[in-house]
Amino acid sequence: MESGDRLYLDNLRLGQIEYKLQRLHLESRPRCLGLVLSNRCNIGCIHCYQSKNGDNLLRPTHIGEALRREFMAFYPYLSTLRLQGGELFAIPGFSELLDDVAQTVSRPIVSISTNATLIDEDWAERIVRAPFQNVTISIDAGTPETFARLRRGAHLESVLANVRRILRWKKKLGSQYPYLDSFFVIMRSNIREIPQYLEMIRELEIRTVSLQTVQINAQNLARFPTLADDEAVASKTEVRELHALLTETLAQERSHFDMIRISGLTTLFEEHGLDTAFLDEGSSGLYPDSDDLHGGTAAPFELCPNPWTTLFVVENGDVHLCFLSEPIGNLYEAPLAEIWNSPRAIAKRSRMVTGRYLASGCSTQWCSWREGKTAALPVEAEIRASLAELSEMIARPPEVEVAVPPELLAARRIVASRERRIAELEGLIRHERAEIERLLQRNSDETEELLRKAQRHIDHLEDITAQAARGFEEAQEELRGYRDSRLVRIAHKASRALRPKCDSPARESATHPAG
Repeated sequence: MESGDRLYLDNLRLGQIEYKLQRLHLESRPRCLGLVLSNRCNIGCIHCYQSKNGDNLLRPTHIGEALRREFMAFYPYLSTLRLQGGELFAIPGFSELLDDVAQTVSRPIVSISTNATLIDEDWAERIVRAPFQNVTISIDAGTPETFARLRRGAHLESVLANVRRILRWKKKLGSQYPYLDSFFVIMRSNIREIPQYLEMIRELEIRTVSLQTVQINAQNLARFPTLADDEAVASKTEVRELHALLTETLAQERSHFDMIRISGLTTLFEEHGLDTAFLDEGSSGLYPDSDDLHGGTAAPFELCPNPWTTLFVVENGDVHLCFLSEPIGNLYEAPLAEIWNSPRAIAKRSRMVTGRYLASGCSTQWCSWREGKTAALPVEAEIRASLAELSEMIARPPEVEVAVPPELLAARRIVASRERRIAELEGLIRHERAEIERLLQRNSDETEELLRKAQRHIDHLEDITAQAARGFEEAQEELRGYRDSRLVRIAHKASRALRPKCDSPARESATHPAG
C-alpha cells in the first residue's frame, strides 16, 4: 500500500473513532475540504445567495499561491476536495489549483459544482482524464422557459449538451469517473416541475440529486427585493401542495436513483404540522463523505457528522465546519490547521453533542429540526476498545506545517493587530458607556429627589390654596345668610325710616328743585 493511501485510510479510521466517541478536539484531519474559490460567475441566477464583489481566494497571485500550498497539505488526507464558485470555469487560477491536486494525490478527490455553461470539449476531456471524482450540475427547472428565467444568461439545452459531452468522454475512455449528480433549488416557480426535472435527470443517467429550499438573504434581496414574496414557498396552501407532490414523487422516483438528498424540507413541513418521515433527511441530507460513520446502515445520523468531517472555506476567507453554519474563523487570520481545532470549533462540537444546534451556529432554516436531539455514546466495552485503538493510532503523521510566505504572515499580523485594536476600542467603549450610565443614573437619582421635593412643595401650596378656597366659600355662604335673614330686612327698613329727610344741600336741591 502506498504511503499516501496509508495516510488517507488511517485518517478515515481516526475520524470514525473520534466521531463515535464524540470527541471535541480531533486528532483526525477533515476528510472533506470545501473551497469556494470566488463569487465570480458568468450568469445571473436570481436566487444566488453570494455577494458579487469579486472576492477570490486565489487573488492577488502571491497570496493565492501561499493559500494553495496550505490547501495542498490537506490533500493526502481527503476523500473529497469540493470546489465551487461563482462559476469555476470562469475563475482565474482554477486550472492551476487542479495541477496542485494532480501533483499531490493520485486518487480522484476533486468534486465540483458548476452551471455547466462553459464546459467545452477540452474541459470535458480534462474532467474525465484527470479524473474528477464528481461533477454536480445546478439546473433548478424542468422546462427551458423556467430555467431561462431563474438562471439568467444560461440555456437548458446548452447545459444538457455539455453534460452529454462529459458522458461521451467517459464512454470513450472507459472511465467510471466522474460521477454526475444534480442540484435543484426549490422555489415557488419550479415546484410543479420537480417530476419533469427528475425524469430529465434520469435520461442523462444521473443517479444522485439534491433538493434544497431556497436561501433568502441580504445579497439576493439587494438584487431582487421581491424575491422572498416571489420565490419562497411559505403559504400554507403552497407548502401543502409541495408536501403532497413530494410524497407522491419520491415514492415513485426513489427506486430509479441511488440517492435523493433533501435539505430544508423537514423544517418547512414541521412548521406546518406535516409528516416528514418520508423525507429521510436525517440519513439522506447533505452529509459529505459520511456513509461509513453510521455503520453502513440507512439509519439517520443521531449526531450531525459534518463538524467531524468537513472544513468549508468561502471566498472571503471565512472557515466553517459545515456549509450551512456560521464561521468559526478566517484563514487570513489563522492557518486552517489551527482553525480545525480552534476554541470556536471545539465549542461548536460541544454544543452539538449536547443538542444545542442553534446555539452552535447551525442554520435555523435547514437544521432547527435537530434542536434538542442528542446521540447516545457506545457501550462501555466498545468505548474501551475504541480508546485503545485510538491510542495506537496517535503515533500519526506530524501536524500540517506549511512554509508561509512573508506576504501572508504580514497580512495575518495586520489582521491580528486590527483585532487587538478593535478589542481595545470595544473595551474603551464599554468603560465609557458604563461611566455615562453611572453619571446618568446619578443625575437621574438627583433629579428624582428634586422632583420629589418640588412635588411636596406643590402639594403643600395646593393644600393652602384649598384651605383658603374653603374659607372664602364659607364666608360667602355666611354673608348670603345675613342677606336673607328676616331681622336684617327689618333693620334695613327701620334704618330707612329713621334716616333724615335732608342729608345735604346737594340732596335737598336734588329733591326740591328751585321754583
